[in-house]
Amino acid sequence: MAFMKVGVAPVAKKQRLYIMSIELPSGMCVVKIGKASGESSKERMLQVNGSIFDKFRCTAKISIKRDREVPADKVFEYERILHDFFSNYRYDSPHKFDGVTECFVLPEDSSDAITAYELVIAGEVPDFTYTAQESKDENELPF
Repeated sequence: MAFMKVGVAPVAKKQRLYIMSIELPSGMCVVKIGKASGESSKERMLQVNGSIFDKFRCTAKISIKRDREVPADKVFEYERILHDFFSNYRYDSPHKFDGVTECFVLPEDSSDAITAYELVIAGEVPDFTYTAQESKDENELPF
C-alpha cells in the first residue's frame, strides 16, 4: 500500500544564475555565463577551476561577478537569452575544459555582461545580438 501527501503543492527548486570572470593561464580573460544548483555558485567555480587545472596543470583566476537565485523554471530561459545575446563573442578554444562552451570574450571587463544579466532577470529580452562598442555611455546596453 502506498501513501502520498495530499494538499501540499510541490516546492519548485531554486537554481542560481551566475557570471564569472575567468583569467585563463594564458592571460586571456573570458566571461562565463551559467547556472548552478545549491546555495551559491562557489561549487561550480571550483569545478571549473579544477577542470582548468587538470588540463593546464595550473589554476585560473576566477571571480564571481553575479550570483543570484532564480526560479528553476526560468533559469534555462535566462541562460539561453544571455548566451544568444553574446553568441558572436563565444570563446572558441582548442583546449576544452569544463564550462568552456559557456564562455565569451567580451571587452576588457564584464560590465556589459553584468548589465545584460540584470536586464534579463528584470524581464527584458533583447531582439538582437550584442556588438561591442569602442565608446559608449555608462550603463548603456539597450534591449
